[in-house]
Amino acid sequence: MPHAESPPSTASGFNPSEYPPFPSGLPTVDLETISLSKLLARDAAEQSRVFDICKGRGFFYLDLAGSTAGETMVRGADAIARAGERTFALPLDEKMGYLMGATGPAGKPRQLFGYKQVGATLADKATGVRDTAEFFNVAKDDMTAPCADPADMPRRGDSWPATILEQRELFAGYMRAAHGVGMLILGLLVEKLGVEPKEIWNRHRLEGLAGDHVRITRGPPRDQEEMPEIQTPSHTDFGTITLLMNWLGGLQVWSESSRSATLTDGQPDVPGEWLWVVPKPGCAIINLGDAAVKFTNGVFCSGRHRVIPAPGPQGKFPRYSVVYFVRPEDGVIMESLKGEGIPEKEGEAEEEKLTASEWIYRQAMNLGTQFPGSK
Repeated sequence: MPHAESPPSTASGFNPSEYPPFPSGLPTVDLETISLSKLLARDAAEQSRVFDICKGRGFFYLDLAGSTAGETMVRGADAIARAGERTFALPLDEKMGYLMGATGPAGKPRQLFGYKQVGATLADKATGVRDTAEFFNVAKDDMTAPCADPADMPRRGDSWPATILEQRELFAGYMRAAHGVGMLILGLLVEKLGVEPKEIWNRHRLEGLAGDHVRITRGPPRDQEEMPEIQTPSHTDFGTITLLMNWLGGLQVWSESSRSATLTDGQPDVPGEWLWVVPKPGCAIINLGDAAVKFTNGVFCSGRHRVIPAPGPQGKFPRYSVVYFVRPEDGVIMESLKGEGIPEKEGEAEEEKLTASEWIYRQAMNLGTQFPGSK
């Protein structure tokens, strides 16, 4: 993108009503839109569309209109982003006290929950450039736990900033809605492979200890229109299904859907280009993760994507997003489900049996994220 003649003024805060439209003339991806209300009504044509999408690119818009869960997500995402805005405004020293990967109160493991500071992830292995975004991973297990005292939460006890703890009911309601939507989609997908939906549901119970979380992300605003930074590097998601709510551009997907592409100097090793995903009001952006590929032995696709600064005039605003990650319960063994539509593995050595918590932590380390005590 050419350099602006005069840099746009930098705006601060989460202000969706003030955001300019996504600029024209950029290469964008044409994602299909699926109706949540039709899926809830078990519309056969809509189910078939989702199934075909998830065997291909693995990304689509989900229109949230016409359902209680969808309305909860639309309203809740705005409120959570504002809670995130207050959280990111805390002094850095205070935020570092909630650093993810550290040990929680009374030795409770934080795992991948908590704060990630700017620069904690390697964005480009060839140049050593690091990411520019900060985020908070807010654990589903803590926000939905049936306990009145935060000290009794199963993950981090009372070690959450007040800006999050005071919104615990908001987070819990949003998580229940998003989790239910994710499991609806996953159940429909595996059913078409000859698998009883309960087989996937029982691996992702809302009350089961798991890596599920809401991630609130903040990418910094720009003082010029050039966009060299990577806010989140190229990757595929670790979990089973991801539900994203965002208001500004920044998300990009790789133009070629590939099930085997790896990274070479920060780019997928298949020909293509990065395409913008334009935010669509009233819609979540849905994509499958690596666990969905694992459970179906490669039937479904985990799409490669990244996040860079919002384009054009949108870049003068900080970029907030609210993501819910559905992940398998910690003790689930990561292996294929059994169904007539899931191919058997043939002629391969028996693979290591990892629990979901072990498997996801390895995936995160492979992305280049630095945790306290990691190397």
